[in-house]
Amino acid sequence: MSRATNPRWACTARAPTARFGLLLVGLAAFGCQAGSDASSGSEAGGDPAAYPGGEIEVVSWATPGGPTDLLSRSLARVGARHFGVDMRVVTREGGSGAAAMRYLSSRPADGHTLAVFTSSGAINMATGRIPFGVDDFTYLLRVQLDPFLIAVREESPFRTLEDLFAHARKNPGQLSIAGFGAASAHFLAFQRLSARAGDPDIRWIAYGGSGEAAVAALGGHTDVVHTNYNTIREHLRAGTMRVLGVSAPVSTLPDVPTYGDQGYDVSPVHWRGVVAHGELPDPLADRIRSLLQATVEDPEFQEFMRTGATEDGRFETRTAFRSWVEEEVEADRELLRRLDLLERGR
Repeated sequence: MSRATNPRWACTARAPTARFGLLLVGLAAFGCQAGSDASSGSEAGGDPAAYPGGEIEVVSWATPGGPTDLLSRSLARVGARHFGVDMRVVTREGGSGAAAMRYLSSRPADGHTLAVFTSSGAINMATGRIPFGVDDFTYLLRVQLDPFLIAVREESPFRTLEDLFAHARKNPGQLSIAGFGAASAHFLAFQRLSARAGDPDIRWIAYGGSGEAAVAALGGHTDVVHTNYNTIREHLRAGTMRVLGVSAPVSTLPDVPTYGDQGYDVSPVHWRGVVAHGELPDPLADRIRSLLQATVEDPEFQEFMRTGATEDGRFETRTAFRSWVEEEVEADRELLRRLDLLERGR
């Protein structure tokens, strides 16, 4: 099995050396090896003065090359400079995030194993598809917001969201929209927009990846795609697709109106942040958060954010991040229940 297809492959970002006052500038050396379950061996525990005491693992549940995977690797690469230790990305796919969360929970609750958590994780908590809840993690830093968008191939007759929804109202069940997953963050975001448009009958066609969904719309297999900017960036540059609306302002699409601008008062976004297993002591959690803040503010990481057209998603406090997740879980549960997609008793 190749590294790209093995869910247990891992990569290590090496911390730069600063001996004799030398400052190393540029990318930290990036080495890859077969996934290892070995612990960092640090006994720093909850002592912020001793943290970090060894290698840090960054756990991702996403397939290699996806937005969450790219975020995990950028955090590890740039973070190695600020944490001062090696940072290794560990990929655990499967179970709608359950495999990654199970791995995270198996590690010592000492802050040496962190995980990238997303809005999809909140949905999984709402559905009960993963055996973990809000109280099982320490919420350190929400890092980025990735607005959703509605796009069509260039020759599509639709120029605005109202064009799309008006056609759907007149032709119920005839329009189709491609998107990632069933009962996913993408799906629920579109359902929130659709509700503001009066719930016209548009068929959601679920694909295994956002890239596949974009190709389906580009090839005319569906009428529209619901995704994020980075997924269709090259299609937009080639002039083969155009965007009808964005859920929130996107710096690289300054002339595209938001859903709100077009009369649909809703702004769902895909978000990603960093959590740790268990309830870390406040001094340790604050120490880790400060190092993550330095990582996010690093010019190299800011360039990564700009290139991917993601927005800064940081809250002022850890408590605000946790509250956001709690609210997301409840809102997702309510919407899933309305759509009759929640198991009885939840």
